[in-house]
Amino acid sequence: MSDPRPTDDVLAFLATVPLFQGAPVRALEIVAGVVRPRRFPTETVLFQEGDAGDALYVLSAGLVKLSKVDLGGHEKTLALLQPPEFFGEMALLGEATRSATAITLAPVTAYLLFRDDFQRLLAEYPTISLNLTTTLAERLRGMDDEAQVLSYKDAQGRVAYVLLRLYRAGVIEFEEGRALVRLTHQDLANLAGTSRETVTRALKALEAEGVIETRPKEVFLVDPDGLEEVLHGIR
Repeated sequence: MSDPRPTDDVLAFLATVPLFQGAPVRALEIVAGVVRPRRFPTETVLFQEGDAGDALYVLSAGLVKLSKVDLGGHEKTLALLQPPEFFGEMALLGEATRSATAITLAPVTAYLLFRDDFQRLLAEYPTISLNLTTTLAERLRGMDDEAQVLSYKDAQGRVAYVLLRLYRAGVIEFEEGRALVRLTHQDLANLAGTSRETVTRALKALEAEGVIETRPKEVFLVDPDGLEEVLHGIR
C-alpha cells in the first residue's frame, strides 16, 4: 500500500517524470496517493505483447527492455528505458492489449498507475494530457529517425547509430574514464535490426577504426565523435 501522506522525496521524483513535469502540486499529490510501488528482480517479464493491460509503469530504479517479435520470429528491441521514464500507457489509451513485451534487465523499482486513475488525471489536469501527447510525438519522431538509419545505413553505420543512441540516452556506465555499454552482441543485434554475426563483424570493423574497444559483453566508446563520423559516412 502507498503512504496516504506522500513524502517530499516521492513528490520530488514524480515532478521529474516526463508525464508529470509542470503539473500542479495537487496533481502530484494525487498521483503519489494512488500509485503502487513494486520491485522486480532481473529478467522479470512485466508484460508480454498481446497481454491485457491495466496499468502504466513509472521507473524509479533499474533498466527495462521493450521489444516486439516480427512475423519471422525475430526479436526487435524497441527501447531500453531507465528512470524517470514511463511506459505501458498505450494499453490504457484504447488498445485492448499490450503492444510490446517489457522485461527487466536489472533489478527494477517502479510505480504502477492504474487505468481509472490515469484517465481521471488526464481529464482533470491538461498539463499531464499535454505531456503525454508531447512524449508520444517525440517517440514517434525517434522511431521515424531510426527507421531511416536502419533502412539505409550499412552494418557499421547501424551499430554506430545504436551505440550513440545508448550513449545519448545515458544507458551506459563509466569505467576507466570511458563510456561503457554492457550488452551482448545479440542485444545489439536486436537493437540494430540485424543478425548477431553481422554485429560482430561491424564491431570488429569499428574497433579497427579505433572508435570502440570490445570485451565479452562490453563495448567501450573510445571516441564518440569518431562514431558520429562513421554514422555520417565521413570516415
